[in-house]
Amino acid sequence: MSASARLASELLELLASRGETISTAESVTGGGLASAITDVAGSSKIFAGSLVTYSDLSKVHLLGIEPDLIAKFGVVSSEVAIAMAEGAKSRLGTTWSISTTGIAGPGSFAGVPAGRVWLAVVGPISRIEKLELGDLGREQVRDGAVIGALALITRILRERSASKGLES
Repeated sequence: MSASARLASELLELLASRGETISTAESVTGGGLASAITDVAGSSKIFAGSLVTYSDLSKVHLLGIEPDLIAKFGVVSSEVAIAMAEGAKSRLGTTWSISTTGIAGPGSFAGVPAGRVWLAVVGPISRIEKLELGDLGREQVRDGAVIGALALITRILRERSASKGLES
C-alpha cells in the first residue's frame, strides 16, 4: 500500500470515528489529494468534495479569495493557503478542510522556487505548514504535496485524539 493510500485510509477512519467531514481546495496538487481520499472505499460518507483552483481567477471566483490578498502575499503563501482552506470549508460545509498551493516546476515562478508548497488545515484546530521539496520534477512535487497534506491532517487528528483521551 502506498504512503498516500495508507494516510488517506487512516484519515477517513479518524474522521468517521468522530462523525466529522472534510473538503479540499487544491492548486499545485490538481485534484491529486481528492483522488487519494476518494480511492478509499466509503469516502463518500466523509469527503464532501474538492475545489481545484489552479488559476488565480478560480481562487477568487470559487473560493472567495480577495484579489488583494493574492497581490499582497503571492499565490504561493501561507495567507492564500489559509484562505483557500477557509473558502472550501465554508462552501462545502465541512468540519475540516485542507488546501495545497505551490510550484511544481520545472523551475521557479514569480521568485518562488520549484518544490515550495504551502499546506493549510482549517477546522477545530487550524495549522499551516511549508514544504520545501526541491525541483524534483512535477510528478514528485505533486505526490510529495499530497503525502504532506495527508500526513499533516492525520497528525492533527491523532494529536486531537490523544488530547481528548487525556481530558476524559
